[in-house]
Formats: sequence, structure tokens, C-alpha cells
Amino acid sequence: MLPISIFPRALSQTFRRELPKYFNQAELRLILSEELRQKDYSSWFLVFFLSRTGCRITEAINITVASIDFSSRTLRARILKRRDIYERAIPLTGEVIGVIAEYIASIGLQRHDKLFSFTRKTAYIKVQKACRKAGFDDKRCHPHTLRHTFAVNAILNGVPIPVLQSWLGHRDIYNTLVYTQVLATDSRQFAEYLQW
Repeated sequence: MLPISIFPRALSQTFRRELPKYFNQAELRLILSEELRQKDYSSWFLVFFLSRTGCRITEAINITVASIDFSSRTLRARILKRRDIYERAIPLTGEVIGVIAEYIASIGLQRHDKLFSFTRKTAYIKVQKACRKAGFDDKRCHPHTLRHTFAVNAILNGVPIPVLQSWLGHRDIYNTLVYTQVLATDSRQFAEYLQW
């Protein structure tokens, strides 16, 4: 459901924007292969983390072990895009919490250690290599594509727009609404549920 305060002109401009590039679930499974996990665990975990949390790469490389609340299964991500420091809470599934805990244990991280000990540029290279290894060599081979993948998957699974806006840390709901365009391109699922 859309908020009442939507302005028709702004809404029209939102839907004229192109749907951001993303990976569908089958493509993401190819990238997150067992082979990548065995040969380059840090790259595998980076792709997994970005695609399951919707974090921007600058946020992800600043996440510490202390940012994760294992009991409430919540990740606190600092939004670094804004002048004022703002944190958002991202709920995590049991699967995601389990993978994060396994990663932390495997490399022996302490409470104040960062999950990722590399730079934004290195993160970009790791994501690009992981995508290419899975057979993708296009403009989608970028960390931000995994954020879009998270958002599109949330929309396709019925997450309400205001909730997704909060998870992504969008100040303006119009930035979140752009992802709803995927519903028009993948409408077969709705036809299956029509009752006559």
C-alpha cells in the first residue's frame, strides 16, 4: 500500500526511472556457489552478506561484530551517506545469523573487530571476480547490485514499502518505490493466485 502523501508528479517521475540492475534468485545461487565458498570464503561471505542485508558497501565494511545482536537477530548499520549519523536496524533471518556466526568463528573475530578487513575498492574487486566466476560479465558485477537484489527480493516476497524503506535507510520513499516496477515484469505469480 502506498502512503497517502504521495504526490502524483513525483510518483510519475519515480516510475519513469529505470528499474535498477539486479540478480534474480537463480543467478544469485550461481554466484554463491559452493566452489566459491571453498576457494574464496571472504568473497563468498561478502556477496552473501550484501545480498541478505541490503547494506551499501561503505556501510558493510564498517560493520563490527558488536553491530550484530545475535539474540534479537538484528544488524545495526550506520548510514554514512548522510551528514548526520543515523543507524538503522535490519532484521536477519536465522540462516543469515548462522552464516555470520560461522564466519566470525572461522576467522576468530573479536567484539570490536570489523567483519571485513579490506577497503571499498577491494570489496568491489571481490564482488566483480565472484560474478565473473559465475559467468556474469556485465554492469551488474558491482556491490551495489547486491543491494538492489535484496530490495527486489523483498518486494517480490511482499515486504511493505515503508518497511523496506526503513531496512534500506532511504530518506525519500520515492527511492524505494522504484523497486515496485519489478512486479510488472514478474506478474505471473499474481495470475496464479487470482480467484474467480
